[in-house]
Amino acid sequence: MGSMISRPRQRAHAPQPPTLPLDDDDLLSEILLRLPRHPACLLRASLVCTRWRRLLRDPGFLRRSRAFHRTPPVLGLFRISQRSGRFVPVGEAPDRVASAAFALPDAASWVLLSCRHGRALLRSRPGWLQLLVWDPITRHRRCVRLSRLGCHVKACNATVLGDPVGVGRREGSFRVAFVFTGNGRASACVYSSETSAWGRLITAEAPCDDVCDKPSALVGDAVYWLLDEGGILELHLGKESLASVEPPPHAQSHYLGNIQLMESEAGVLGLADVKQYSLHLWVREADGDGNANWVLRTAFDLSVFAPPPGMTPRITFVPPIKILGVDEGGDFAFLRTICGIYMLSLDAVAVQLEKVSDAGLMEIVCPCSSFFVAAPSHGEPCRKFAEK
Repeated sequence: MGSMISRPRQRAHAPQPPTLPLDDDDLLSEILLRLPRHPACLLRASLVCTRWRRLLRDPGFLRRSRAFHRTPPVLGLFRISQRSGRFVPVGEAPDRVASAAFALPDAASWVLLSCRHGRALLRSRPGWLQLLVWDPITRHRRCVRLSRLGCHVKACNATVLGDPVGVGRREGSFRVAFVFTGNGRASACVYSSETSAWGRLITAEAPCDDVCDKPSALVGDAVYWLLDEGGILELHLGKESLASVEPPPHAQSHYLGNIQLMESEAGVLGLADVKQYSLHLWVREADGDGNANWVLRTAFDLSVFAPPPGMTPRITFVPPIKILGVDEGGDFAFLRTICGIYMLSLDAVAVQLEKVSDAGLMEIVCPCSSFFVAAPSHGEPCRKFAEK
């Protein structure tokens, strides 16, 4: 018999341990993407470990996060007033930002006009000599000088806009839309930070009332301002045209100026108005012939703020509910009531209210929305969370 040759026994390899979900960067990114959109939440998550911080600060993740959440959260309200531009934070701890972090620069010399795309626009006081574009997160400022206005000018307003290519970028390019009225005429022009110059003067052909001091609404490539007698002024940026737009029927007589313009959920011009204890939401839709008409989309019953029958409150407001402002995404309206300032969700089927402040003397507010927040450790902005 031939000799038996024994072969060496091969050592069995231990099976690889299964990959845990949190060990997979792609899967972890999907989980982090679904965290609440408030910037303080991402900031806290970045402190968990170096790996989480690397994923959260990746420019690709930040782009996906903004696309996933679409509109930035409201961090607080700027009170628009000749005497004060105080910032009122929105939300509860630990997401509630510090009001000092949004203190206006040299409030005695500037009046707040608007907030949009992460920036605020202020004008000098007294008079309209220059404008200041201010980033509350990076604290970056840029002054824009205005030409001397004629004595016929009775009212002015302005808003800041992120450039189409640079929306969401910190210290990126921007535009300022400036409108002024007087003697029944309206004119406007647009400043570009790319050229550091104002564009051509645009004048409306039809006469109109004076522009009021409420913040504007940006819808697509057009900016809309309310006029004193209830009309609407449209500045189309692409066409470089200025024209009047009719409001919903009887808007001024029914709601007595208790009106705010906004971008609707459908991406068209919207208008929110309040009469007594009811808020109506209008949208301007095009019919089959291309003509735009106002359609009443929703009515919110706010009778929860009405006093019980037979009871007279010690303090009364006229009107009892006033709409102070709408956030730039058209998601929330801010209401002044006898019980304080409340935030009403405009995209909810049922009435959803959240109390914001006990203050009751506000007339106009400008909601401040941002995906970014200043880091609490050294007081420096989280610039990594500001990259695109």
